[in-house]
Amino acid sequence: MRFSKQREVVYSVLAATDTHPDVQWIYLKAREVLPNISLGTVYRNLNELVSAGRAMRICAEGESERFDARAYAHPHFTCLKCGSISDILPSKVHLSVDVDNVLRTDIMVYGVCAKCAAADCNLRDGK
Repeated sequence: MRFSKQREVVYSVLAATDTHPDVQWIYLKAREVLPNISLGTVYRNLNELVSAGRAMRICAEGESERFDARAYAHPHFTCLKCGSISDILPSKVHLSVDVDNVLRTDIMVYGVCAKCAAADCNLRDGK
């Protein structure tokens, strides 16, 4: 992959967060550095980063496509209330697969994050 200033800005924006942003968020942050960058350029460079193994595409049920600069295989948690996506430590997930020739696994766990659970608890308690 040849050097591209636009691609490096897109990657820097993605690598600077652990929120697993969507394309629109990355685009707005990249525009703070390169005001003339287009949405199409961001899409194209994200696709190139994913193809080169420098970024990971995350597809969670009911959510827009998200991206992660931590491109190694690791599980994710999606909150069904607020839509946030977070990393799960691989040591917290145990998977046993008895199938030949597995090349990759994508683990997405769905539930309610601690912040949303606490907010619901406070509402139920009348706080």
